[in-house]
Amino acid sequence: MKKAVNRSLVFAVLFLCMSAIVTPASSVVETPLTGKYRGINVYFMNQDPDPADAGKDVELRWRVVVAKVGKIDNLEFYLDADYPFLFEAGDGPLKSLGTVVATGTVEHYYVLYYRLRVADNALKGEYNVSLRWRDGEGGWTRKYFTLRVDPERPDFVIGAVRTSPERLVEDTDEALLKVEVSNIGDGDAENVKARLTLPPGFNASYAYSDEDALGTIKEDESKTAHFYIDTIEGLEAGEYNANLTLTYKEEDDEENEYRTKILPFKIPIKRSPYLVIDSVETVPPVVHPDTDVSLLIRVKNTGSEEADAVSLRVFKDSTQPFEYDEKSDFVGKLKPGETGEALIRLKVKEDAAAKKYLIDVELRGVETNTDRVVIFSRTAPLRVYPKEKVIPVLPIGAVVVALGGAAGAWHLLRRMK
Repeated sequence: MKKAVNRSLVFAVLFLCMSAIVTPASSVVETPLTGKYRGINVYFMNQDPDPADAGKDVELRWRVVVAKVGKIDNLEFYLDADYPFLFEAGDGPLKSLGTVVATGTVEHYYVLYYRLRVADNALKGEYNVSLRWRDGEGGWTRKYFTLRVDPERPDFVIGAVRTSPERLVEDTDEALLKVEVSNIGDGDAENVKARLTLPPGFNASYAYSDEDALGTIKEDESKTAHFYIDTIEGLEAGEYNANLTLTYKEEDDEENEYRTKILPFKIPIKRSPYLVIDSVETVPPVVHPDTDVSLLIRVKNTGSEEADAVSLRVFKDSTQPFEYDEKSDFVGKLKPGETGEALIRLKVKEDAAAKKYLIDVELRGVETNTDRVVIFSRTAPLRVYPKEKVIPVLPIGAVVVALGGAAGAWHLLRRMK
């Protein structure tokens, strides 16, 4: 008999302990239960999976304990869940447990179930949801809970951005742009392709030079995309916004779906001197074959930095009919917007064809702030005109004789008429 009583006591204690169990869950705020239904308690049982994964479903369960003696005609609950959670089709935030009758002899408990969809672009973090139920007096009682999301999928960020040449400036052709792509997510990305979107002032150097295939980027690994770009003349120094568009497949994706992510980054353009030929004059103004010519070339710094020790040098071209007495000249220091002059002396050959020639010129200077040598290839135009026609000059006596003969012939003709 004592054994039976002891066994009953043990079962009673175990039942009371089980009734008091609350599955660990983060309940950050609890509104005091008041009113007619103050005997209702809600405990979060679990989320499955925990943490939830982006783009997939998560199941939520609560244990609803009714300790209030009496009848509740319609016990309703409403789940408030914002981003990144979505209600699946056919399901909604309002749930009803129907009529509940509590006798008071034992606590009545029910399982409240919800199924939510986690947004595809959900980020890792903790998100609050609230569950509320009617208090029987026209209001609601609310309780907050925290759900965890940790997407098991690739995620990308831009790492180092490098250029070659290291200092990217205006009017540069085929500059190498290297952009590091890091996978900081929880899964591998397969068949990753990168496409570069450039701001105004930049162009792809040639077809497909703004695209690169990176293959597989594993979790916690990085790969570098390589592009070739041009910058236009007159591009001001500063940082320019560009975008890198990645397309990829998630590892073990049964739907074999390609995903896209756009990553913004900046391309730096440095301050630099920029030397151009502003104008060309010749002495004499009209150049003919077999002529000595002084070529006055004005050099201008249109860049954003001062250039020191600016000089000009002409490259002799064997196909051009020129012999140079002086092929180089020193210009000096040029601040941004300033102009200097260089003088080149040459001889136009006697058999030079009449046409416009483009003489290859190199402009060289030193960037004052960095001591970096800058070199620019330019052309200077020189037009050669045809040889002047020489009109023979007769002696005065010969002219008088010719005129007299012409007059005599004219009078003779008149008599014959």
